[in-house]
Amino acid sequence: MKTIWRPDFCTMRIIKEPVPGILVVDQELVALRLDSTDPVRLVYLSYALVTRGPEHQILPSVLLDDWGMEIGRLDLYRWIEENGQMFPRAEVFGTDPFGVKTQYFLRDLELSAKYPLYAFAERNAASASAARVNVILIPDDLTDEPQRITRPSDIKPPLRKADVEWWRVGLRQDTLDFLRPSS
Repeated sequence: MKTIWRPDFCTMRIIKEPVPGILVVDQELVALRLDSTDPVRLVYLSYALVTRGPEHQILPSVLLDDWGMEIGRLDLYRWIEENGQMFPRAEVFGTDPFGVKTQYFLRDLELSAKYPLYAFAERNAASASAARVNVILIPDDLTDEPQRITRPSDIKPPLRKADVEWWRVGLRQDTLDFLRPSS
């Protein structure tokens, strides 16, 4: 009898990418303000995969392909993009945004969907402490008023596929009032 390997859910940590910046939280709105001038202040990003149909989310820890090969770290997203259609039985293990351990076959995931973006203040923060990021702010000293922009071309994957709005803002912009509809 062949034993099928399953990841040890007790030791798994979701994949997080450190990026220089800060989180701006204004009630239900959460924005990531990128700041490449201060590489010490980091925010840890996790990119959710979404299921077909009910759109459940999984913050991945590891992927096992059909032969039991483990793919982890940010390589997981590239692997899915390049190989996901050919390996529908590959399994993704991780947690949902509330910290509940879960797993899905790739055939259950919407492989072309943008990634819901979650942020953590610390690398080892629990999944349940994730903040859903709606907006990414690009500070610019020549910008007086916030301007909605297309994603900058120098943004690398997987952030380039995040399900967020992109805004160019002034250096002193510290509120998210401009994102609320005017009454």
